[in-house]
Amino acid sequence: MNEPDWKEVEERLFQESVSAIKQFSAEHANEEICYFAFDSEPYYGYVLLCFDTTENSVIEAKRSAERALDFTAQSIEKGMNWQMANSYMTGANLLPFTNNTGDFKYQGYTQVDFQGWQEFADSDAYPKGYSEDQDYLEGNLSIVFWKVIDRLIRENHFSVLKMASPFFVGYGFHDKDQVLLRIINWGNEEGKM
Repeated sequence: MNEPDWKEVEERLFQESVSAIKQFSAEHANEEICYFAFDSEPYYGYVLLCFDTTENSVIEAKRSAERALDFTAQSIEKGMNWQMANSYMTGANLLPFTNNTGDFKYQGYTQVDFQGWQEFADSDAYPKGYSEDQDYLEGNLSIVFWKVIDRLIRENHFSVLKMASPFFVGYGFHDKDQVLLRIINWGNEEGKM
């Protein structure tokens, strides 16, 4: 099995994203959108395009904050020692928005499938990293996500949405932390970073 042509992956994901953003904006013109993210399990060869509304993000952030508060309070009541304190506190880190595509209102709005990734990952030709954290598909797809998101922003494709201020753009891989790549629409500024 041949390795993916990352230029083709990038162009296809960009075109599919432009189409999905236009379609989403037509179907949900009155909903304020605060986050666009890719969600992927590259081994299975798919990328989900996800949108979250400001209303849903606040509800989910509040729910997450309540869970974190309960978890931390119970841990302290049970006698959390100083050696575990930092681990517990960082595990209960609070954010004022949802940063998990699984909690987005429109998680998996559309799906882009890429054939052959699983076969390539299972083949002897699959490149190995220096550690388990270095995965060939995830690393290359991270670069593709950056390039696609950068182009979507530069070419102003998110402007068709009713964007919240600020507006978040990122990606995530299954069972791993989300990566917030860009924050745009800073009110009077144009999201320059």
